[in-house]
Amino acid sequence: MVIVSRKKFNPHYGQVPVRHDNTRMKAPMAYTASKLLTGDLELLRQHSFTRWMSRDLTQAAVDFCRNLGLVPAYAECSPDHLSRYLFWKLPQGAQVEVRSGRTREKFEELDALNRERKWRLLSLHINESDVYSAVWIAPDHFATAKAFLAAQGITTAEVQAGG
Repeated sequence: MVIVSRKKFNPHYGQVPVRHDNTRMKAPMAYTASKLLTGDLELLRQHSFTRWMSRDLTQAAVDFCRNLGLVPAYAECSPDHLSRYLFWKLPQGAQVEVRSGRTREKFEELDALNRERKWRLLSLHINESDVYSAVWIAPDHFATAKAFLAAQGITTAEVQAGG
């Protein structure tokens, strides 16, 4: 069975129709979540995050920031279903996909689609309730995004086959 995503193209998030063949055997993946480093950058990072927001407020905040040219580089979802983000200004031509508050199964499905189109998993947060929040980026701007996260004291997520 071949599934085609029916999402409309969104130039800010790079959502494009992607063909996905879910009949072939998928190799299990091992994911290492991003780490929030302690030290000098911790205070800066804490002041850079948005406040914890409900789903209704989150969507409004993300839409508002997107209109200003800002998109999340890192997302978290609390066990209480509140979200917070670290926004950044995308380099010209960069595209990202942001998904917050997803189950592991949905996250793995999204990751497979993004790997198929060669996008890199930039950041990943997994909360105590096994809820996933992730940001993927087109490969041409991964190094720039990685440097931005490092300046905030956040490591990039890692993916390895064979998890």
